[in-house]
Amino acid sequence: METKNVVFLLVGPRGAGKSTYGARLTEANEGLIMVSRDEILVRICGSEHMDPYTGAHLHFFRIMQRLLRRILRSRSGVRLLLDCWTSSRLERMHIIEDLRKFGATRVVALYFITPPEMVDTWFWKKPGIARMSEMSSRPNEGLVFYPERAPREEHDEFHHHARSIDSDGFDEVIRVDPTNALITLR
Repeated sequence: METKNVVFLLVGPRGAGKSTYGARLTEANEGLIMVSRDEILVRICGSEHMDPYTGAHLHFFRIMQRLLRRILRSRSGVRLLLDCWTSSRLERMHIIEDLRKFGATRVVALYFITPPEMVDTWFWKKPGIARMSEMSSRPNEGLVFYPERAPREEHDEFHHHARSIDSDGFDEVIRVDPTNALITLR
């Protein structure tokens, strides 16, 4: 009998608690491997924010693909938690397709339905992010500045575009509210 390689893909807007929740899930589930887009970007580029004009996003994409391919083809019975950018249906479908090519036999979405007020709070705690109102007082800190309404607008837009998530090609979609107890991974 073939052992399955399962990938749990974290899906949600910035500030939804995906990375923190993913780290907690990894600690609670022996053998679960976490691959984080942000951690890889910091190692490669020094920041999780990519300048689209440098070509870093293409370099990053190839590194991420090689890493996922190596992990999923290295052995059977892999349980992988993937924390990467999943903002559009098309991106999610491409990721699912790549994961299946690399050896994933089951791809599960952990879809974050974080309350908007928590997203607003957590968004501003992310490293490298600041409010536009702070631009003049923090000019040389290498920050990315956002309007005050950015977290709420991004949250609403993300969930509007994710309303078709149940038909994106996942084997299962599990809705996660990170303000509640950890879910059990099967």
